[in-house]
Amino acid sequence: MQSSVVIEGPPALLLVDASRNLAGWESEFCDRLCAAMLRRGLRLVGERSLQVSGPEQLAAHLPLLEAANCLLLIGHGGETTPSASAELREYWAWLLANAVGPKLLAVCSWADHDPAFSDEVLRAAGGFAPLALAQQSPVTAREGGLFLLKFFTELDLHSEVNMTGRMAWFSWSKATALLKRRRLTGSFGLRT
Repeated sequence: MQSSVVIEGPPALLLVDASRNLAGWESEFCDRLCAAMLRRGLRLVGERSLQVSGPEQLAAHLPLLEAANCLLLIGHGGETTPSASAELREYWAWLLANAVGPKLLAVCSWADHDPAFSDEVLRAAGGFAPLALAQQSPVTAREGGLFLLKFFTELDLHSEVNMTGRMAWFSWSKATALLKRRRLTGSFGLRT
């Protein structure tokens, strides 16, 4: 069965860097990912990543959140950093309560990842994000960056007027194929 989800407009992406730069490289990486997206012609809400250290800080950026129809949330997660994993859940809860949709939500965490959180994002019904993408394994920065850049580039290429579940699936399959061709093991799941 094909998804009936339609998100109006071409992708307009806001990258939220919630990593707090814990290992000292994440914020620079997020800015480099934004720069690569700009070079590819993607529409970004803001010219660089939005760096926040807690979900309550998102309230000050509601105009940016409302202008975006794609939201990329990047943080830390997993058993090695349980407090950071709990923070990603807090961002998720804040977005569920406050974000205006519909949006495509993509979630990626560096270091390890929290499989229960990924499942929660991928199984959520309704809410502000009828389309969602979350990693299903630990990913390196290279894996995550390549996948996300390819996914959003393909989505932008095929979504001139609006985004559909079918377009998101096609973009996901192209990005998944790229990781396999490069013999990278990171994997992402998609909910349409």
